[in-house]
Amino acid sequence: MIAAALKALSGWKGYAAAALAGALIAGPAVWTAQGWHYDAKISGMERDQAQQIADAQALARATEQRRWAVREEIINDAKTQTAAALADADRARAASERLRQQVARLSAAARNPASAGESQGQSGADTLDLLVRLLSGLDEAGRDVSGFADQLRIAGLACERGYDSLP
Repeated sequence: MIAAALKALSGWKGYAAAALAGALIAGPAVWTAQGWHYDAKISGMERDQAQQIADAQALARATEQRRWAVREEIINDAKTQTAAALADADRARAASERLRQQVARLSAAARNPASAGESQGQSGADTLDLLVRLLSGLDEAGRDVSGFADQLRIAGLACERGYDSLP
């Protein structure tokens, strides 16, 4: 039986059987080695991708922090400018009040018949009262308009700086 099997495996049939047996033994080993190779390659790709994602996230965080820092700086600068504008408005209001008091003294002096000249009389007092009312109205309107304009200018400049800070 062994002799018959050896006779049947002689020649090309023997080589084919040996190749088949070798393929059946070596195939899984090669398949496993190739799997290890690709597993290592995929692990390297996953590691590289994870590093790229981490780098992109760190860059995004740094960019966002920089934007917030610039935003806070712009807001603080706008607050400082607003405080300066309010201080200027207070100084202007005080000067206006002093001027109003001086005009009131002049008006009172013009109404006083003892201090009024013969040429001035009642029409001079009416003209001075008209001037006082006109000055008061213009002063108040000018203060309102200038305060509003200052706020708009400061807000507009802050907005412009915020837009210019974007990449």
